[in-house]
Order: sequence, then structure tokens, then C-alpha cells
Amino acid sequence: MSTAEAGLARARGAAAAGRVSPREWLRHSGTMIRRNLLSIKADPEELVDVTIFPLIMTVLFTYVFGGAMKGSVNGNYLEFLVPGILAQMLTFGTMYTGIKLSNDFSKGVIDRFRSLPIARSAVLNGHIVAAMLRLLIAAAITTGSAAVLGFRVHTSAPAFLAGLGVLMTLGLAISWVAVYIGSIAKTPQAVQGVGQLVLFPMMFASSIFAPTNTMPGWLQAFVKVNPLTTAADSARALMIGGPAFHPVWVTLAWSAALTVVFAPLAVRAYRRRS
Repeated sequence: MSTAEAGLARARGAAAAGRVSPREWLRHSGTMIRRNLLSIKADPEELVDVTIFPLIMTVLFTYVFGGAMKGSVNGNYLEFLVPGILAQMLTFGTMYTGIKLSNDFSKGVIDRFRSLPIARSAVLNGHIVAAMLRLLIAAAITTGSAAVLGFRVHTSAPAFLAGLGVLMTLGLAISWVAVYIGSIAKTPQAVQGVGQLVLFPMMFASSIFAPTNTMPGWLQAFVKVNPLTTAADSARALMIGGPAFHPVWVTLAWSAALTVVFAPLAVRAYRRRS
């Protein structure tokens, strides 16, 4: 074995055992992030679910159901709806992480990465960070589109950014759920199916589209503890105005709980399969 081959073998062994320097770990993670962002550039259709779909939902609910909802909300229904749409988009879009990871598993990409002298965690970091950047792009597009329709922020720029930060924190926590599902599901279609099965009921049984007090009493009990409800209420309070402390801390508590439970499960399932 030549000196170069021996060095490569040692590098592979060190990476497989997790013995890489912080500098190398950051470089490997940056490469994986770039790889995932380039895939979005090569296939812009990957942004459809977090750009076109929220826009369609905003237009549909504003102009089709907005007239019926005016008596149920204080002020403009569009101002009530847009923060909820942002909450829906920034949580729904996290399933992309699990779908892309499952796609890498099913196509053998993870097997090829395993043969390279890189940290295994770098692949996972690349998926999660790229997904968060993708959601930031989608949030900017959604907010800009809503502004064209007439949406206005009534608080301040820092409060608006804080609202996005709370939503992104919950989205990051749910991304661990997506990674876990992506690591145990056999196909990307299975990840998408499970995600829709879980998130669709949570989306409609929340305050994203309608105030909680308009719902039957038996449903309100679930809606009030639904993290999408507290996320939407947090965004409304920080972007439009109103009491923000309670919904914000409850949303952050949900984020912490989901991360504590699913991050170890996701990492364990990923390592077992990779």
C-alpha cells in the first residue's frame, strides 16, 4: 500500500470512528450544505411545496373563506391568516429533510459517502442546515407575496424577525422528527405519506386558519395544546400585536421537548442505517 493510500485509509477510519478535528468537521458539513443547496438550484421545483402552496392557500382562504371569517377575527382576516400560513409553511417544509435523507439512502448515496474520509454527521448536518436555509428563502417569498396582497406588519422589524425565529425554532425541532422518519422509512414516498398523515390533521385542527373559539368545545381541547396553534399565535402576537409571552414560551417548550426526544432517536436511527 502506498503512502497516499495508507493516509486515505487512516482518514476513512478516523472519520468512521468520529475522530475528526472541529475544522475538518466544519469543512465536511459545509460541503454537504453546499451539495444540498446546489440540488435546489438544479431543481427549483423543490421549492414548490414551501412557496407556491402557501401562496395558493393564502389566496384561497383570503378571497374564498375570508368573507365568512370576518366576523370571527378582530380586524383584517389577511393579517390573521398570514402568520398562520408562515407557521404552517415553516413546519410542513421540514418534512423535506426526511424525504431527501430517505432518497439518499434509497439511491445508495449514503453508502458512497461512507466510503469517503468524511464525518458521518456531516451528511446529516448538511440536510438539516440546507433545509433551514430553504425555509428562510421560502419565508421571504411568502412574506413578500402576502405584502402584495395587502399584509402589513404592525409591530416592528425586530418583533417580526423574532416571530420568524420562534417559527424556525419549532421547524428545526420538527426536522428531527423528519430525520427520524427518513432514517427508518424504506422509501421517500413513505416519509411523505407519514408526514402528511401526522401534519395535515394538526394543520387544520389549529388556529392557523380560524380562531380557536369558533370550534366545538371537544376540539378546542386538542387545538389549544397543538404546537402549530401556539406557533401561529406567537407569530401573530409578534407581527400584528397582542400578548406574546404565553404562546412564545409554550412554543419554545414544545421545540425543546421535541428536540430532546427525537434528536437522539434520529441520530441513533441514522447511525444504524449509515
